[in-house]
Amino acid sequence: MRRPALLAWALALASVHGILLWLYYWPEPKLLMGDERMYADAALALSAGQDAHLTLLYPPLYPNFLAGILRLTGPSLWGIQLVQTALLGWVAFVTRDLCRRLTGRQRVGDLAAAGLLVYPPLVAFGHYLWPEILHLAFFVSALWILAARRSRPVWSALLGGVLGLALLTKSLLGPLVPLLLAPLAFSGRPAARAARVALAAAALAATVLPTMVSNLERAGSFTIANSGWFNLWLGLNDVSRKVLADPVPAAEYNRFQRSAPTFAERNRIVREQIRERVRERGVLPILGRQLERQWFRLFDKDSFLTDQLPVGATPHRVFYRRAPLALAQAIRAVSWLLYGALLVGAVWGVAVMDPGLRRRLWLAFAFLAYNLAIFLLLHVKSRYRVQLMPFLFGFAALGADWCTRWVECRRAGAGPAPARPSAGAAVGAAAGAALLLFLAFGRPLLG
Repeated sequence: MRRPALLAWALALASVHGILLWLYYWPEPKLLMGDERMYADAALALSAGQDAHLTLLYPPLYPNFLAGILRLTGPSLWGIQLVQTALLGWVAFVTRDLCRRLTGRQRVGDLAAAGLLVYPPLVAFGHYLWPEILHLAFFVSALWILAARRSRPVWSALLGGVLGLALLTKSLLGPLVPLLLAPLAFSGRPAARAARVALAAAALAATVLPTMVSNLERAGSFTIANSGWFNLWLGLNDVSRKVLADPVPAAEYNRFQRSAPTFAERNRIVREQIRERVRERGVLPILGRQLERQWFRLFDKDSFLTDQLPVGATPHRVFYRRAPLALAQAIRAVSWLLYGALLVGAVWGVAVMDPGLRRRLWLAFAFLAYNLAIFLLLHVKSRYRVQLMPFLFGFAALGADWCTRWVECRRAGAGPAPARPSAGAAVGAAAGAALLLFLAFGRPLLG
């Protein structure tokens, strides 16, 4: 970055982090929301050497991560927020290097990292008791190993361990593990390929098996955690295009917990409920109904930050208590503006990619497609798009770099003009951007 741009970004960085942290504690401390209370209670119990009694809906690493920090810092949240903000810095650092390696352009990496560090809804997650930032740190670290070190056996083992830690934090990546290990077999002699895959698989198994065996002994389920069936049932029962707008999750959770004495039996009951729903309504009508709601929830302009501010929220959803109204309105407006620009920029970045880069990014596109597929059916909250942020900012940075080079070429003739996308790609980009903006901002138009 040039010096004026770097100074402007440093000012934005200090302002966003300082204002959001100030708002978390003053004029009054923010209330914990939803599962944050569960994570806080579990972490306090674990830090005191007690059993947290976690249900198998939740992987165990995040409350243990919180407990480890609390043992060092005491019951204050400051230590947790400092560590999680540092992890966000790590995510930005790794994303920067990934973008530089894959595109060959330093500016793309700089812009992606800068965006990740100043986007208010993402910065705020560093202050919350949700596993998103920890999981994201493991995930991007795994992607970096695949991009930069996958030919080395020691790094293959490290990849397996990092993926295991990601699964112990959130189970989202479980079905994608074969795809994430596949690049290890793309180069070298057959014996070397097999050895790398075997090392990664062994390290992954060694990381997760102790938890799975423990869960088998105490709860009768050989699993890390399993919220898939419950979240599918919740997704089929979501009634609003707006996250946090209905009481379905809390009511269904209580019903799930009371339905049977063991976790395995509860899952069996909810699977039967899902089968009965499909038999009653049919696959195509259910998919049509899901299309009317779930992607609006996933791409909604509001986030866990703006939904908790005292602007445009119902009173029971104001968690930043007594936050200055003008400041809350400004944060919401900036967040909406940046989010809209991010969606448009990401689509444009995909449109201007050269074919070779698109092929190298097959795993990124597979991950995005996977998220679209599962969140068409599962229960959706806006925090579930946190894992998409490095991809969106990377694509948007590529689009911004293309525009910058085009302007520089037109003004001063500096360097070759960037290749223009084909007419079909440009039309596709316009249509894709319009669709994403409609999903993000068009909900009020539908009633």
